Amino acid sequence: MIAANKTNSVTEKTRELLIYIANQLQDKPNYGATLLNKAFYFIDSVSYLKRREPISSFLYEKQKNGPTPKPSQLLSLRDELCENGDITIVEKERFGFIQKKLIAKRPSNNELFSKDEIILIDEVLKNICDISATDISDFSHQFMAWKYARDREELPLFTYLLTYKTASENDRNWANSKLNQRVTMSNY
Repeated sequence: MIAANKTNSVTEKTRELLIYIANQLQDKPNYGATLLNKAFYFIDSVSYLKRREPISSFLYEKQKNGPTPKPSQLLSLRDELCENGDITIVEKERFGFIQKKLIAKRPSNNELFSKDEIILIDEVLKNICDISATDISDFSHQFMAWKYARDREELPLFTYLLTYKTASENDRNWANSKLNQRVTMSNY
């Protein structure tokens, strides 16, 4: 499912997700490009883990400040939404840096999202909305996938849970039972 969109195009749902996130975060003083990038990454990663599919159509890659949507996808979408008047970019100085906020000019079309997707999005945003750009970047650098990827290498969402920990006996037993179920089912 994750590899379904190998092009630079984005879906209508992804457009509306950007507008939804912008509406939810626009009043947060720490909201800028970094928090937006991490919001997308964490929303899609958690969705992939819980529902086996992301909410957006973005691909993710390693960037200096952590995982981000593929820039050609996100920047094209940003430019399109600016041209359409759906968002505007506001730049302001914050702690000696220029913070770029995407501000929604309209409400998102929430009919494109299931109730469970809205709950998941809101939960992720609630957990990251007050984290500074530096802290959320530093946090994203702890993920093994980011640590070991080359610059601008794609980070498939299944890599979100890579860990240094050795699997416990319970983990191995669970995995073996799942493999055995697949083998049994494939015999039919």
